[in-house]
Amino acid sequence: MEMTLVRSKELVLRLFLVVFFELLFELLIINLLRWGGEYNNLVFLFLDKCLFFSLLIVLNSALTKQKIPFSIKLNKEQQKLIFMLAIILIAIGLMNKENFLSAFVIGLIASITEEYLFRGIILVTLFKLFRNSKSQLSRILFPLVISSVLFGLEHFLNLYSQSLSLTIVQVCQTMAMGFLFACLFVRTRNLLFPIVCHFCIDFIVTALWGIQTNNNASLKSSGFVIILYLIVGFAILMPTLTDNNPLVKK
Repeated sequence: MEMTLVRSKELVLRLFLVVFFELLFELLIINLLRWGGEYNNLVFLFLDKCLFFSLLIVLNSALTKQKIPFSIKLNKEQQKLIFMLAIILIAIGLMNKENFLSAFVIGLIASITEEYLFRGIILVTLFKLFRNSKSQLSRILFPLVISSVLFGLEHFLNLYSQSLSLTIVQVCQTMAMGFLFACLFVRTRNLLFPIVCHFCIDFIVTALWGIQTNNNASLKSSGFVIILYLIVGFAILMPTLTDNNPLVKK
């Protein structure tokens, strides 16, 4: 028991260091891009996220050392679903050509890097930390809630480019969105699916409305979206609360 506690404390420290170094990197790059006047330049944003993703791989390899479930091997139904989603996204993009490139780039860089960090490194590590909890419910829900809260709080970095009110709304929305992605990850046991879902949401939002700068957004007006994310997330999660899911097994 004592050895398990020591190992858990060490894993918590390693996870903290991953979050610390990724935040440090994000703050450094954001300020460099702002200083150079390239904060909204898609090319620099893409290069930034490539470096960020590389850093995350190194941090996971050196610190948390988590094996993240990811596979592109899909059954026929899953392949049909991905194909249908691709057709829908292309159609939406072609109807909003002025935002197509930014929607694709933002969707791609956000979905891959954020899912690898929050659903991959952080959530998988939290499952290990909570795997000795007495109930299946706590072994699943506690990691999901913690990782989703961290995912939302990360978006306070958007204060560099927008108002506090809009940022708070985004933080609340992304907490609920993160819960949805986490539930999808637990249900499918494959990081590919939250990446695809994340990409679809970011692509559609950016394609339809561009990079949002609405400073009049309110939490009340976003309540429906937040509730919808939570309901869909719980619907996806429910079957995993009773089955023997290898992600959360003791």
